[in-house]
Amino acid sequence: MAVTNREEQILGLIRQNPMISQNELAHLCGITRSGVAAHISNLVKKGYLLGKGYIVSPPTYVAVIGGINLDIYGMSVNPVVSHSSNVGKITFSPGGIGRNISYDLGCLGVKNYLLSVYGDDHNGAFFKKDAMANGLDITYCQQLSNTPTSTYLSVSGPDGDPLVGLDDMASSELISPTFLRERAHIIANAKAVVIDSSLTAASIAWVCDHYSGPIYARVVSVNKASRLLTVLNRIDTLVLSRAETQLLTGTDASDKQSSLACARRLHKAGVHRVYLLIDGVGNLYSEGSNYVFCADGQTTKGRHNNGAASAALSALLWSHSKKMDYRDCAETAYAAASMAMDCIQSVNPRFSSATLRARRHSLFA
Repeated sequence: MAVTNREEQILGLIRQNPMISQNELAHLCGITRSGVAAHISNLVKKGYLLGKGYIVSPPTYVAVIGGINLDIYGMSVNPVVSHSSNVGKITFSPGGIGRNISYDLGCLGVKNYLLSVYGDDHNGAFFKKDAMANGLDITYCQQLSNTPTSTYLSVSGPDGDPLVGLDDMASSELISPTFLRERAHIIANAKAVVIDSSLTAASIAWVCDHYSGPIYARVVSVNKASRLLTVLNRIDTLVLSRAETQLLTGTDASDKQSSLACARRLHKAGVHRVYLLIDGVGNLYSEGSNYVFCADGQTTKGRHNNGAASAALSALLWSHSKKMDYRDCAETAYAAASMAMDCIQSVNPRFSSATLRARRHSLFA
């Protein structure tokens, strides 16, 4: 939203002196203190100030709307035997699609705000400490009283292939249209918005109705993919895995040709760009009539797929901001997914623009 001449004057004075008082602003501008307060309220609503303290909003940022949870990953040492205890390794780490994308974007130098909820329990404190340590901006998150933080449990075989996943994410449903409406100014002024299908259908619809810029969407699980069906024409970039393709397009993307057919159906539905991950086969990036299929040359042993799609989405958003062509975007996203697969947790702590370029060079040189 554009600012008025008076608002621009006030904003300029605040940039020069973030500790300036409303009385001083009134004197310098030749208006009343109540007039200054009204202009400041408008600047907050328009996203140029971040509320109390006259914190000036960065010129460009991304709004990431999605879940926060504790990830519990179990990986068996040997092939899993059903109905029995299996020797394995269990790790705990902060996670959630929204949190992971916010983390990855930050590693790439993309300023973003995470809009989400978390509980007032031990896991919520764990997330908050991790967010502060890793520079995640959770100014617009909400800590819920008497509510547990969402939890995700994944069990995989010795090759890293997930066998079963369970999510206890009832609190994510509190990222409601009301929650979003209270943060409408931050969403409206973002250069891009990221959502995922773990949001409720009502919240997804609210974002699509109230935000006019590019929307990046991450499809999460077959059970939740249908929440995006009615808004595909509003999605700029859609990232999904093979498991969700049948539900969204009626096509099981199992190889290059079926992946391309799937992407074309999504384009016909209105999606501008599609990134499809088919584990063990390859990844397809399609942008209009242009596409790149990156065959999967990595060994399947020791791969961890939990964070691959989120890393790919983050890399695509970063690539698009750098005005890369479609082939560069495809290779960069593939390299990001590859880096995510190195770690059992959903984010790679070594992820950065420099390491991403190095991984891309090693894969495609």
